[in-house]
Order: sequence, then structure tokens, then C-alpha cells
Amino acid sequence: MKTPIKYPALILLLLGALFVIGCNDDDDSPRQEAKIYTLTAVSDPAISGNVIFRKEGPNSTRIMIELNGTQDGNIHPAHIHSNSVSQGGPIVIDLAPVDGNTGRSKTLVTAFDDGNSVTYEQLINYNGHANVHLSMEVLDTLIAQGNIGSNAPSAPSPPNGGGY
Repeated sequence: MKTPIKYPALILLLLGALFVIGCNDDDDSPRQEAKIYTLTAVSDPAISGNVIFRKEGPNSTRIMIELNGTQDGNIHPAHIHSNSVSQGGPIVIDLAPVDGNTGRSKTLVTAFDDGNSVTYEQLINYNGHANVHLSMEVLDTLIAQGNIGSNAPSAPSPPNGGGY
């Protein structure tokens, strides 16, 4: 013989409370530190975007490039260079190439190309700039570039650490 539930309202109240407790509002979760820098068009006025530096850990930074106006099938080499755009400088960090299909690139960075370690804090204060090239065959043609770190105008922090 089944025993009827004597307190259905109480059970529903408890279940409702558990549901509310189980729902976590992300406002209490820690936000990743990030900086956004603008990449402006160079050889093709249709291509521009951002490079985002996101702190991944005490000794690692995710560098993401997000471009608008790239074309399917193209691959665009990308680098961090020393000095400002106007001064130019050697490549200090090779980045993953930008996929023309998505306009995106992601690279996890823990060191400069010479092997010296670099932190997020050092990168967002670095005397440098980012370049995105037309292709491996035509490295002399830039499609987008922008100052980063100490060379950039005040860079905003994207919501939730930005990126994808």
C-alpha cells in the first residue's frame, strides 16, 4: 500500500530552494585579466580588428587575434615585434597564423622567441606592436597592425576576459 505524501507543499518548497541554490550567478566567478589593442587596416581597408592579451596563469598569456574582412582560404602570418609601429623592430614572438575563414588566431605564450620567459604583466607593458601579414609568400605586405603595451593608447579590458 502506497503512503500518500503528507507534505507536498513542503517538498515543493525544498525542491525550489535546491534549484535556486544550484543556479550559480557568474557575477561571483573570478574574471580573467585581459587587454584589447586595436589592429588597423594597412594594405586592405576592409581588414581590421583586435589583438587580445588574456592572462591564463602566473606565467602564461593567451594572445588572440580577431580580424574582420579576411577571406576564406587565406592564411595570414602574425607576430609581435619590438618598438612601436612607426619605429619598427624585429620579431620577438611568432604567433599562430590568422585563419582567413574565421579571422582568428590563438597562441599561448610563456616566453619570447629567444627563450626568455614573459608574463602577462610584462606583455601588457611591453614596448611593441603586432603585425598581420598577407601571406607567407608576401611577408612584406601587411594587412593589419597596431601598437601594444606601452605604445598603445589606454587599452580597455574586455568583459569576461574577451576572446573565444
